[in-house]
Amino acid sequence: MSEPKQETQKFTLKNDRYRKARGGTAKFLDISCSSCNTWILLYQKDGPGRVLRLYLNRIFAPSALAQLQDRADITETKHMTNLVCPSCGAVLGSPLKYDDGRLAYHLRPGLIAKKKSKA
Repeated sequence: MSEPKQETQKFTLKNDRYRKARGGTAKFLDISCSSCNTWILLYQKDGPGRVLRLYLNRIFAPSALAQLQDRADITETKHMTNLVCPSCGAVLGSPLKYDDGRLAYHLRPGLIAKKKSKA
């Protein structure tokens, strides 16, 4: 099966209060499905620690997922669908509204692989 191509574009890290609250450090991560190794998205991880959830305002690519943060019709988790691998169909995460009000995907343990991106 062919793997979706990652968008070849340069991105700039977001520098906002969420990043500052995590110590000011950030990096881009390529997130992929651990079962079929299909690239899923490009994510900005702020601070140290594990990736437990993917905030919509930290997803940079692909554009279909990155634009979720700007859609006016997505204000609650019931307006979101699960994060699903486009290749094997595995459900990688489910919608979540975090304590601070941001929408995110709560990741299922062991179903994603991550590596530092060159973006």
